[in-house]
Amino acid sequence: MHPYWLEKPLYSNAERQYYESAGKTITLVVADSIIKKTKRITKAMAEKEKENEHENQQNAPQSQQSSFLYLNPLTMEANFFLQTLEDVTRTHGNQLQLDPHLTKLLESIVVGIEKYLDGNPTYIGANETNGESGNTESGVNFVLPAELSKIKRTFSCTACTNRIVGTTINKAVAHLAERHPNPNPNNQPQNPTQHPTRQEKKRAQVEARAKLNIQLPKKAKSLILGEMTNVFKDKYPVADKLKVIPEYDQIEQDLCLLLAPVFPKQQMRVYKFGSRITGIGTRSSDLDVFVDIGNTFHIFEHRASKTTIAKLRTMRMKFVNSNHWRIISVIEQARVPIIKTCHLPTGIECDICLNSLGFCNTNLLKYLFELQPIAQYMCIYVKNWLERCKLTEQITTYSITLMLIYFLQLEKLLPPINVLQDDQGFKQMVGPWIVNFAQKSLSELGLQSVEVTVPVVKKYLKAFFSYYATFKYDRFLVCPYYGIPDVDLLLIEKSLPGRYSNYAQENPDCTLQLRKPMVVHDPIQLNHNVTKAVTRNGLQTFVDYCQQTSALLGDSGQNWRQRNA
Repeated sequence: MHPYWLEKPLYSNAERQYYESAGKTITLVVADSIIKKTKRITKAMAEKEKENEHENQQNAPQSQQSSFLYLNPLTMEANFFLQTLEDVTRTHGNQLQLDPHLTKLLESIVVGIEKYLDGNPTYIGANETNGESGNTESGVNFVLPAELSKIKRTFSCTACTNRIVGTTINKAVAHLAERHPNPNPNNQPQNPTQHPTRQEKKRAQVEARAKLNIQLPKKAKSLILGEMTNVFKDKYPVADKLKVIPEYDQIEQDLCLLLAPVFPKQQMRVYKFGSRITGIGTRSSDLDVFVDIGNTFHIFEHRASKTTIAKLRTMRMKFVNSNHWRIISVIEQARVPIIKTCHLPTGIECDICLNSLGFCNTNLLKYLFELQPIAQYMCIYVKNWLERCKLTEQITTYSITLMLIYFLQLEKLLPPINVLQDDQGFKQMVGPWIVNFAQKSLSELGLQSVEVTVPVVKKYLKAFFSYYATFKYDRFLVCPYYGIPDVDLLLIEKSLPGRYSNYAQENPDCTLQLRKPMVVHDPIQLNHNVTKAVTRNGLQTFVDYCQQTSALLGDSGQNWRQRNA
């Protein structure tokens, strides 16, 4: 009886064909260490085979000598691989590529075999086959070469446009070693891969969006084509009334009663801000609240500190255990962390934070709305439009308000913010930012008052939407701080005052984010782009909606039903 490991001529070709059919063509080179290991292991196993063959046959239990189907890819494939590798390396040196995945697999196999050999294993021996079926009375049942030879594999090369390179691994290796000679002998149509340029990608995106033909939502169309008088009749009185209502006093008292015992040694003050206070809110709007604990009004944090987060978590526990408040959520990861809660006695939802800049921004907007009342009317309309267009996830109410203020500055109806701050003798600071301003009248500023009528508001709204439908967002930014046209993205940082450049130099990670599809500059916190979350698709949708809205607002010659049709 001859050992199967050493006597392979009958089965090697059949096994090779079988496993070629199950494998894939791979260009590879294995490190010399792996080759040496494989040779050493093959030699060691062959010697051990001779020593233990007789003992294995005598001591093997009857259960192990039962007939079963057996295929051994490693005995032939390892030798065949080494021979092929040596031939190719001898011809082409070290110019081949290394397949790290296969290298790891082979290394793990080698290590596994070494560990297995340490356990003094017994070896499989092949008996004489019995008949055409290839069955043996004991030992191993081999699959006959005649059966395996029926399975063939056709190798093709994707680099050569799927050229068929042969039916054996030898031809596939030779083709790869010769670096794809005659790459297209089958005369197959070639489609070489071409990477589009940036301009081509941009053009393709524009064409794709044009095909989508994004249309205004129906609710937005009904707002635009409806009677504008009804909009202000419904919205303005509510928004104006919500600036001051008795419920706010109750909320402030309950907040102090709830939180003062938690911070007994620290002074506490409550500041209300947001759309309700500026005069553009609705009954469903949240009330924004800044709680000053320990006289932190003048402290600026670009990102909340650990101390601020700890305070917020302590406050959260008090809200959870209170009968007057219901926690909705706590958002710690935001630039300004907040606690969203509902004041149960009044039913008003509140966003509670520990950052004073929101209150400062609200004071500025209140002044501008009172200075030029048409700004408040327009903002109420644009805020409602934004909600009906479902754009509020990317463009906030504060962002669209700043865009409206900038537009009215260009129309010479509102003053630039830097002028108001420069005219202020005493400068109140929050960190590096000036938060107060001179509250001058229109006559002192040399501006004209605009009569608030529906035709006038409609005229300015049409111009507002038309302006932002054609605004060059890739070159300029919306900048209420300067209030002038064509503020260049590339030059803005150099033109900002020293308080910005000093802060940016000390905090290089907190500069104004200009590499965004849309930049709307906060006029107080000069390192803040309030539309940094707007994506390219979101901006394009906004531009499309502005263009369509401007066209619909200009179509005043037909009645509502005709225009809607």
